[in-house]
Amino acid sequence: MKDNCIGVSYKSYLFSTLILLVILGSVVSYSYGEEEKKTRWGFSIFGGWGDATYSKIDTQVYGFLPRVSLPLYKDWKKWDLEFEGNFFYYDIHKMHDFYFLGVSHNILFKPIQERWGSLFLLVGGGLGYDSAGKRLKRGDSDDPVMGDQHFAGFCHGGAGVLFNISRGTALRVEYRFSHISEPFDTSDRGLNTHNVLFGISFR
Repeated sequence: MKDNCIGVSYKSYLFSTLILLVILGSVVSYSYGEEEKKTRWGFSIFGGWGDATYSKIDTQVYGFLPRVSLPLYKDWKKWDLEFEGNFFYYDIHKMHDFYFLGVSHNILFKPIQERWGSLFLLVGGGLGYDSAGKRLKRGDSDDPVMGDQHFAGFCHGGAGVLFNISRGTALRVEYRFSHISEPFDTSDRGLNTHNVLFGISFR
């Protein structure tokens, strides 16, 4: 029964997030006008690994990110603002696994833009629900990896490439270094992960 409830809530969250991104992208892109509209839609899947014990890499993370991207400002051709839905699954070996459902935003800077595509730098962060439900500790350590508040925040930074594969469609490949922790649990030191993302972007 509990697993069914989790599955239903996960699907409901996914549907709600997709609807929210569609509405947000439509409203903002309409405000720019048809000639200036450069809203892009897309998604990425990713896998990553992390260090849950300072010295031993024993954490894997997998995720799915639906995304809407739009110009940060009309005349700023090298800057974009992105909104993402966050669906992450963390597997900490021999300890616990948990999932994270949230929303986030990114700021992209694209210093190099050519006919083949562009290179970009990215910073961002978000908030959401985590299913840890208890303090996750390693051995006799007093500092938990994650807290028990069910509310987590995360931030990330990275770089990537957009390869144009057809008119209005691009392949997206990127790396992100990410940190997640519970902001209201001061003893929670969080998890750091290295993530590799593959996705697609289209107008």
